[in-house]
Amino acid sequence: MRTSSLVTINRRTLALGVGLLAVAPVGRSAVGQDRGQIRIIVPFSAGTTIDALARGLAEALEPSLGRRPIVANRDGAAGTLAFVDLAQAEPDGLTLVFSGPTQLTVHPHLRREPHLDPAAYLPLCQVYELSFVLVASKASGIADVADLVRRAAAAPGTLRMGHQGRAAATHLQLMGFATSAGIGVNDIPYRAHGQMLADLANGQLDGAVLATGSFDPALVRPLAVFSERLSPVYPGVPTIGSFGYPISLQAFGGLFARAGLAPDRQAMLEEACRQAFERPVFRDIAARTGVEAIYGDHAAFAARLSGETQRMKSLLDRLGLTPN
Repeated sequence: MRTSSLVTINRRTLALGVGLLAVAPVGRSAVGQDRGQIRIIVPFSAGTTIDALARGLAEALEPSLGRRPIVANRDGAAGTLAFVDLAQAEPDGLTLVFSGPTQLTVHPHLRREPHLDPAAYLPLCQVYELSFVLVASKASGIADVADLVRRAAAAPGTLRMGHQGRAAATHLQLMGFATSAGIGVNDIPYRAHGQMLADLANGQLDGAVLATGSFDPALVRPLAVFSERLSPVYPGVPTIGSFGYPISLQAFGGLFARAGLAPDRQAMLEEACRQAFERPVFRDIAARTGVEAIYGDHAAFAARLSGETQRMKSLLDRLGLTPN
């Protein structure tokens, strides 16, 4: 677990949160009980790493909020539908999204969609960083990264590679790898994670980019981890950098609320998130899925999102991804 590099607690927010806690425990907050049930929307289907983390965080939030938030999956459109739902919700703290940032740092560069305006959202807290894995279907016979590159170079555009949708993090990682390797692939978007795993198992896909912890290495062949460090979840799997290819992006994420949230409710949710992050139930799930638990408060999370937005614009230009 790492916290020091991102923990930059805003004094005003901390003072407000402490003042609220002095009046009543976080678990008795108006957000958690008096105003109704909190719902956390996950932009991807059940069985994904993000879904597992969201459910772990919801359980860890229960002691602070007095009631466990409901986790609802709203997959589709590369994860943007969940953020559209949040933009249309009341700014009362009862509707939240648990996600990485690509819907806000990438999609506004590609889609003229008013509900994807980053100003409509309030980043509450960052709680994770995760990596991705380049995998091959065992039915494909692809042995390693070099073999995949050779096959793709020999028959451009025929290698069938899955991802979670146009401009999703897995798509950007896949296309960044393909561009660096100088190969063309047939990239195939999937709405349902389970269907992509099934197609990998039955040979309908040759490979894919998947999040760490979201697949069984006994069913597919992990080829390389998009990380600077080896993954404890997939021992013996090399990093993509060991083959000379760069990492296009580092996935991170946490909780988002609707912009316009009252300051006292924002402080309450931030403090609840900080407490939940420290609880073993969340950290254990993060460890099992190969995710690094990293906390950042509202200010740190917002600053990181701002920097990532500019970096993603450069990546999109390099990959030749243009607005619809």
